[in-house]
Amino acid sequence: MSELPSLLTIVLEEPGTLDRESAMYRRLVAARLRFDAEFSILQATEPLTTRSIGRLCADITSKYVVFMRTSHQVSANYAATIIGYLRTRTVYLAEPVMYTGRIAGNIAGTAIDDAYHYARDTDIFGSVFNTRRLADALEAIGDVDRAGLYTSYRLYWSIEKVKPLPAGYSVATETKAAIGLQLSPEAKRLVPVIPTSSKQLRLYLLRFMALFLRGMRAQKATAVSLEHLRELVTAHNMTEMLAMVEPLQPFEAAWIRWLADPCATTHLFKQLSDKDSYLVFLQDQPVEDPARLLYELLFGDDVLAIAKTYLPRTLRPGHARPGSYNFYQRPISPHSSILFFDRPLQADDNAEHLYDYFRINHPEFTESYFAINPKSPDWERLEKKGFKLIPIFSPEFYEKFLISDLVVSSQIYNIRYRGKSFANSRFVYLQHGIQLNDMSDWVLSKYFDVFIATGQLEADYMAGLAPVETLNSGLPRLESLAREPRNSAHLLFMPTWRFNLNQVSTEQFLQSRYFQAIDQVLTDPALLTFLDATDRRLEVKLHPNVEKRTAHFRFSERVVLSELSYREAISSAEMVFTDYSSAVLDASFVHIPIAYYHWDHAEFFREQPYEGRLDYEEEGLGPVFHQHVDLIDYLVNERFASEEPLYRARRDRFFKGVDADRINRKIVERMLAL
Repeated sequence: MSELPSLLTIVLEEPGTLDRESAMYRRLVAARLRFDAEFSILQATEPLTTRSIGRLCADITSKYVVFMRTSHQVSANYAATIIGYLRTRTVYLAEPVMYTGRIAGNIAGTAIDDAYHYARDTDIFGSVFNTRRLADALEAIGDVDRAGLYTSYRLYWSIEKVKPLPAGYSVATETKAAIGLQLSPEAKRLVPVIPTSSKQLRLYLLRFMALFLRGMRAQKATAVSLEHLRELVTAHNMTEMLAMVEPLQPFEAAWIRWLADPCATTHLFKQLSDKDSYLVFLQDQPVEDPARLLYELLFGDDVLAIAKTYLPRTLRPGHARPGSYNFYQRPISPHSSILFFDRPLQADDNAEHLYDYFRINHPEFTESYFAINPKSPDWERLEKKGFKLIPIFSPEFYEKFLISDLVVSSQIYNIRYRGKSFANSRFVYLQHGIQLNDMSDWVLSKYFDVFIATGQLEADYMAGLAPVETLNSGLPRLESLAREPRNSAHLLFMPTWRFNLNQVSTEQFLQSRYFQAIDQVLTDPALLTFLDATDRRLEVKLHPNVEKRTAHFRFSERVVLSELSYREAISSAEMVFTDYSSAVLDASFVHIPIAYYHWDHAEFFREQPYEGRLDYEEEGLGPVFHQHVDLIDYLVNERFASEEPLYRARRDRFFKGVDADRINRKIVERMLAL
C-alpha cells in the first residue's frame, strides 16, 4: 500500500472477475495514462460494508478515497475534474453531479434544486472522502449501515453544503426507489441523531428514511428501533417535505406521518367513489380485523402492524373544506371525458382492446380518447381504426386529464397536474400481465379504484391487498385473442428478463447463464433439424430490456426474431414456451399448449426484486423443464400436440370466473358505476 499514489485511491467493489470491458473501467484506465502518479485503482473483492470500509481506510495511504462499481457510469471528464480539484486544496468531501439515470449531456445545465437533492442516491458511491477524516468518523458512526455512511459522515463533520463539481457520476438505475433498501442486521440506527439546518441533508435523510421503510416491507425485521426513527423524523421535521415522497412512495409518506404523530393511527391513502382507503399503523397492538392485516414488522423489540381499512368518504380530511376540489363529485356520464392509454410508444395491450370495445358499444361517450405518442408505429393504425387520438404526456393530454372523470390504462404512471392525481381521482388499472409472483409491496404502493384480475387464483390473492378494488373479469386483450382465428404456423419462445443484468457490460451479458441458455435453444442442432424437417419456424419475442443486445443472439432461417405483435404471435402459435413470463398465460387461455424452461430456478427469485407466488410444478399450466436436453426432447418429439388432462384442469381452475365473451362488458359496467 505504501507505494500507491498519495492523492487518490479509487476502490472498485467487485467480488468476482473485474469487468474490464465496462465503460467505467475503460474510462478510468484511459485517465490513468494522464494521472498515473496521482491515483490508483484498487479492487475490493469483498462486498463493501461499514466494517470493510473501515479496514480499507486503515490501509490506504492516499489522502482521498472514492468507492465505485463498474456497473455504474462516469462522465469522460470525471477523473480529470476530481483530481484537478483535489490537487489545490484540502477538503473533507468532494463530489460530482450525481444521477440515478443517464448522465446529462450538459452537466452544467443540471438543476441543483430540491428535487435533485431528494433523488440523489444516499449511498457512498461516486463521492470523494478525505481518507483520514472518514476513518476518524467511523470510530463514532461505525454502527450505521454502509447505505447511511455518506449522510452520517456529513452530519458528523457538519458538512451542510457541497457544491457539485462539473463532472457526472451515475448509479445507472432507479430500481432502489421502487424496491427500497435493506440494512445489515448489525445496524441499530440509520444515521446519528445530529441536528442540521441544511435542507440538502434533510432531503437526503428523508429519502433514506423512505427507502428504508420501503425495504422493511420485504425485510420484515430490523435492529433499528421505532423510537430512533421517530427521533429522526421529528428532529428534521420530515413531514414538512413529504411532497417529495408522496408521488412515488405514498405508502411510506403515510408511514412517516404516523412516525411524526403515533397517536394518529389512521391515514388516508386513496380516495374512492364510496368508501376511501386508509392505512392503519398499530404499535404493539392487535389488529381488529386480521383479514385486513398487510404487514407485521419487528423493529428491535417493538411489533408494528400495518392494516388497511375503508371508511366513508365523508370522513375524508378536507371533505367539506371550501376550495378543496372533489374530483369524484361529478358522476360518469356520456358528457364525461375519459382517457385510455397503454405504453407511450406501443399500444395493442388491454387499454387499446377495451377502448375499441367501448367506442363501438358506447358511441354516446363522445369525449373518450386514446393517448399515445405520435411517433409510435401504432398511431397510424389506430387512426385508421377510428380512434380519437391525443399525444400522450403533451399539454393537451394533461388538460384532458385535468377535466377527465376517468382514466383507464394497462400501465401506472405518476401523473399529477394542478392538484389532480390518481390519489384523488378515478383510475381503472387493467394490468399488463398477471400477478404470478408476490408483487404485494408494489401493488400496495399504487393508487387505483379498480384492479383487473384474471381468474379466481389472482382475485383471491388480490383480495388480501385490495378487496374493494379487485374485479375478476379477465384482461381485455384475452377477449380479443379468443376471437382471433387460429392459424398455427410456428412455435413461440418468450423469455422474460433478469433484474441482475440491468447494468452489466456486453462481455458480462454474453457470459451470463441467461444469454447462454437462450442462445443454446436458438442454435440447438436437433431443434433446427426438426424445424427444417417439419417446415416450422421458431419465433422469438425477446423482452424489451434485451432489445439493445439482440444482435448477439444467433438467429437463422428457421429461428427468427419475431416482428409480430404479441397478440399476432400468440394467436398464430402452435405452442408457446417461456422461462417465467406471464405472457404465455394468454396462450393457455385460448387453449394453446405452453411449457416452462427454468434453467436457473435455484437462483431466479433470489436475484429478482420479488418472490415467487406460484408453484410452477404444482400449479403451472404446462410442463416445467430444468434441463436443456429435456426441453428440446419435448419440442422435437411434438409432445405438446396432445393436451394432458392435468394441465386442462389447472387451466380451468386458474381462469375460473372469466367469461371470454363478457370481459370488456364486465369492466365497462364497473367503471361506469364508479
